[in-house]
Amino acid sequence: MIDYLLQNKKLSIRLAIGIVVIVLLTVIWTNVIRTPAYVVIVDGEEAFVVKNKSDVADTLLSIQKQQAKPNQPKLELSSKIDYQRTFASRGDIISGKELEKIIRDTVDFTMAASALIVNGNPIAYLESKAQAEQLLKKLKEECAVVDDGEKLISVTFAEKVTIAEKSVSSEQVMTFDEAYQLVTTGTDKPEKYIVQEGDNLWLIARRNDMYVDDIMRANQLKSEDLQIGDELILVKSQPYINVVAKVEGEKIEVIPFETKTEIDKNASGVRIKQDGRNGEKKIVYVATKVNGVLEEREVKEETILKEAVARIIVKGNQITVASRGGGGSLDWPAYGPITCYYGRGHTGLDIAAKAGSAIKAADSGTVTFTGWQGGYGNFIIVNHGNGIVTRYAHCSSISVSKGQQVARGQTLGTVGSTGRSTGPHLHFEVLSGGSFQNPLSYLR
Repeated sequence: MIDYLLQNKKLSIRLAIGIVVIVLLTVIWTNVIRTPAYVVIVDGEEAFVVKNKSDVADTLLSIQKQQAKPNQPKLELSSKIDYQRTFASRGDIISGKELEKIIRDTVDFTMAASALIVNGNPIAYLESKAQAEQLLKKLKEECAVVDDGEKLISVTFAEKVTIAEKSVSSEQVMTFDEAYQLVTTGTDKPEKYIVQEGDNLWLIARRNDMYVDDIMRANQLKSEDLQIGDELILVKSQPYINVVAKVEGEKIEVIPFETKTEIDKNASGVRIKQDGRNGEKKIVYVATKVNGVLEEREVKEETILKEAVARIIVKGNQITVASRGGGGSLDWPAYGPITCYYGRGHTGLDIAAKAGSAIKAADSGTVTFTGWQGGYGNFIIVNHGNGIVTRYAHCSSISVSKGQQVARGQTLGTVGSTGRSTGPHLHFEVLSGGSFQNPLSYLR
């Protein structure tokens, strides 16, 4: 009997010890190795693990409060969040700042925003309709600037532009400046450049295969003055919205005098029989400007105020080709207002002659190039001897060929807008000894 009791006692002790061990192992496994937790499922995908569901709810509320702005629509949770009970390793449980970061990365919020819709496509989302309207107003105001003697008739958008309220991801909503840059340049991630010592717009444009006008337009520059450290956007603007302004105006324009040549076989050399004098005319016109750049001009009325007096040159048997060194002069290759002068990176003179009008040789010489030349479009080069070369860009057609001898005043082609051109005009260049010169120093 005593032996039986002793054996049962030993068995009970062993059983008790076993139970204690199992309990201890369970406690250790559940509270040290594994612990009760929740798998957070975002839009059907297991995303992360938290200790309590309330941790997620509190963090979501905190994020919404941080991103909310006064007088703006409330952020709404757009992702579907579910929870699954589990036991997890303590090292897998997300909390605190780490939880906030992972929620921002995996959970989507939406908000009511105002979409700028161009030709049926949403281009940019702003926080409010007022901001969208302000952006459109700014575009029109910037491109509705008129020159002296002009008045604005109308200002419209070339595209169909509307504003619509939409619910979108909060990440899609832009600031006013971000939306303005996107709409005016065509990109929200343009290449940027920091101005260095010795830089000017012409050098920066040439290094980046751009025009000075491209850079000025993309950066809203009013002048070509740069400061070291200035940040420039380098992008060939392709605006989503183009502003069309129609103006009417009147101005006094110079009528360049013509140069006529008389041949006297009995004389030698060259002499001036009559000095030329420019005339003046008053024109009344209607013009179309796109994004502030002259696109088209139609002259409605023209009144001659002072007739031009032709310059008459008498040439003998020994004909001297005009050159700067010899005191000669060049004729105007086309007639029209000067829209861009030589200097500060602009290598020639832009003459806004009517599309299709004749381009004349500025002097006698030999055609050394005709054809397409990159941004110059259809391009003509004439060598006049004595180091003088003239160049004619953006032609719509070319009527001479390489190697051909041309006379002063002979038609070389017609005015156009080929290559990198903002509208019909002649870009005219003069080189002396291989260096660009101011054409106005040579034209008479």
